[in-house]
Amino acid sequence: MNTMPKFESLDFSNQFQESSGTALLFHAFLASVFLYLCFWIVRAFYRVYLHPLSRYPGPLAAAFSKPWYEWYWNYYQKGQLIFEIEKQHAKLGPVVRIAPNELHINDPDVFQDMTKVGSRFTKDPSFYDFITFPNTSIGETDPVKHRIRRLVLTPAFSPTRVQELAPMVKENVDLLLQRFESFAENGSPVNIFTSTKAFTMDVISKIVFGKELGCIQEPDFRNQFIEYLHDTFEMGWPATTFPNLTRLSLSLPDWIADRLFPIPLMEFKKKCIKLIEDYLNDRNVPIVGKTGKQARKNEFNKSVVIDTLVDPSSAKDHSVLNASELAEEVIMLLSAGNDTTSNAMISGIYQILRSPEVYKRLNDELMVNFPMLENEITYERAKTLPYLSAVIKEILRYSSPLPARLPRVVPPEGYNLYGHHVPPSTIMVTSCYLLNRHESCWPNPDQFSPDRWLNNDSARLDKYMTSFYRGTRQCLGKE
Repeated sequence: MNTMPKFESLDFSNQFQESSGTALLFHAFLASVFLYLCFWIVRAFYRVYLHPLSRYPGPLAAAFSKPWYEWYWNYYQKGQLIFEIEKQHAKLGPVVRIAPNELHINDPDVFQDMTKVGSRFTKDPSFYDFITFPNTSIGETDPVKHRIRRLVLTPAFSPTRVQELAPMVKENVDLLLQRFESFAENGSPVNIFTSTKAFTMDVISKIVFGKELGCIQEPDFRNQFIEYLHDTFEMGWPATTFPNLTRLSLSLPDWIADRLFPIPLMEFKKKCIKLIEDYLNDRNVPIVGKTGKQARKNEFNKSVVIDTLVDPSSAKDHSVLNASELAEEVIMLLSAGNDTTSNAMISGIYQILRSPEVYKRLNDELMVNFPMLENEITYERAKTLPYLSAVIKEILRYSSPLPARLPRVVPPEGYNLYGHHVPPSTIMVTSCYLLNRHESCWPNPDQFSPDRWLNNDSARLDKYMTSFYRGTRQCLGKE
């Protein structure tokens, strides 16, 4: 008897469910990609054509995206953003749109208006919170809090205090010259870049820590603290270009952040905390058997900066700072004073040596007023010399120690810019480098010419020089 073969029924339901689930995920992915692209297209269209700043000229890429435009010029083109902006101003005028919500301004009079006493422009937190410690004299963006901290620190940088520091500065100058002489005796070249940075670091560390860090004594003038500063500066533009990544790194616990986002600034801070703690411990040790000159030397070795910030009597409107907060303030002062001063020195040495006429006139003036080498060149005497003063001012203008972009937030009432209303919260950016080369103030701006300061227009030039910034945010160490 023939039997029919048995066929097992095939269950396709599971396979169908699996394939349909995969298809749904795939379609969901495609839909997400499509919506994401639509979002970017719509946002790009709005930023380029409908945004309140769309009336202002500028590169299309900048209007579309701030991070990638800055990344291209600062990373791929190796720090050329400010020079690209300079070219854009030459082509498009005093106002250039450099980001969806940012205008770069190259007009000395607008800058004066933005920085005048009573101006309601404030520092941009989205920039300064990522390149500074927010609650310091330099990083604080709140005008009221900044004024309180500045008032506390002002005595440490007053003209009187600067004159008291003159012997210490001279000691470091003599030490640096001794190092130069030793290089000359050995027939070795001197690295002006590293040597000037070592000099300024030792001087500034004496002011803030009460002692030098020994940078001048290093064989090649290189010191760990200087390296920390330079590594930190290199992190500046990535931190502001990609703020979300920076914000993530700052929100993580230290032990995680150190591994995922190693930031030299954090290691620098740890070193400064240790120095501050050592200083605070040492200053409380009574000095036994010290009188006369040695006692005065110990008094001089005190740090006015640290002593002021931990003094309860100075804390009328602010709390006394702990070691971590002190370290943040100290790092900002070291950062502000080291590279700016040394860069001006480097530029000055170079410009004087490449200009025989400037060198001769300056040397003649110094020899007439200080004919003997043993005669002490005092600050009070030196500042009366007209050509020396002109050379120093021209060095500061030409070198522009603070070349970076300096963003400010338009106040709630907005701002009238050439007859057009700039909306509140817009970022208006200026550059001391460009303002110090604006031809309306500085004819032949790329020429190093101390004589420009010797005519009757010098008072006007003083007004428009921006090397120390202007207004309430002017550099504490200007005098």
